[in-house]
Amino acid sequence: MRLVNELHLSAWEREHAYSSEQALDRVRQALLDRQPIDGLDELRGGLLIDIDSEVLEQLERGSWWLIRAEADYGDWPIPVRTFDQKVIELMRNPPAQASRSPRIFRLVDSMTAEPLVQQRYIATVDGQADQRRTDGEGIAHLFTPAEVRQISMEVIGV
Repeated sequence: MRLVNELHLSAWEREHAYSSEQALDRVRQALLDRQPIDGLDELRGGLLIDIDSEVLEQLERGSWWLIRAEADYGDWPIPVRTFDQKVIELMRNPPAQASRSPRIFRLVDSMTAEPLVQQRYIATVDGQADQRRTDGEGIAHLFTPAEVRQISMEVIGV
């Protein structure tokens, strides 16, 4: 709920405003319980004497209105859930997915046997070349189809 100056009130807000009596009761209770109300600071800023009775008097006169929270929700239509039968059928019977086998290689320096950490290399899998980089342990991860016939690796810059 929020307080709105009557001069700035829209037609939509008027439809969703509390009656004067309801507004007085709700604001009075909120003031007693020290609960925040949107717009209350603006209302108090325009008062000569900033006391609760002056706030309530503004509501009684109709200078300020208390608007229900649902006014801020808008008049949005609720979408109707529809499911395409093709999508449902695919969910029930998903198509076979191509499987890829992980191939893991540790690349090391041939002289020191130290792992080649973050080292660029070219992996050629069945004639398809791709530039990659090893991880922090010198491991080269290749995910290839199970029926792959040839893998070669060339380290760059060593």
